[in-house]
Order: sequence, then C-alpha cells, then structure tokens
Amino acid sequence: MDNNDATDREELKLRLEDLHADLQAASEITTSEREVLSNMVVGVLGLDNPTEPEEHRLREMLEEKSSAYEVQYPKLAFAMRQIVDILSRMGI
Repeated sequence: MDNNDATDREELKLRLEDLHADLQAASEITTSEREVLSNMVVGVLGLDNPTEPEEHRLREMLEEKSSAYEVQYPKLAFAMRQIVDILSRMGI
C-alpha cells in the first residue's frame, strides 16, 4: 500500500464517520432511508477486497442518493459526493 492509498483510506474513513454522524443528526430522514444509508456506509467500509459488481453498485447508490438528497439534505449529499470522489481516486 503506497502513501497515497493510505491517505485516501484514512480520508475515506473520516468521511464515512462524518456521514454516519450526519445521518444520526438528520431527524427528518425516515428509518428505512437511514438503514439504507447505514448499509451503504458498512458496504464501503468492507471494500478491502470487493468484487467489481459490488464496487460499481455501491458507488452508483452513493451517486444516486447524493443527487436525490441535494435539495433536502445538502450536508448529507456533500458528504456522499466526497466519498464518491475518494473512491474514484482509489480506483473504485
């Protein structure tokens, strides 16, 4: 693992923690949506040895949710876009 990869992984972990905290604070989000997003966070955390379909599916879900939340939950949307950017740099 090179230095850039280690830095990206650390940044990814921090962004996921931020997203998790934002989810907990967003009282307007339904329980089912919170569960979907939490499962995405767990899925991203498990990307150490993912298969390509898993990578693609998680990234697509994050992109879709960030677009869907742009107006109503801009802070969550921003956090998701940051995660997508980090995953892109990591080749995921």
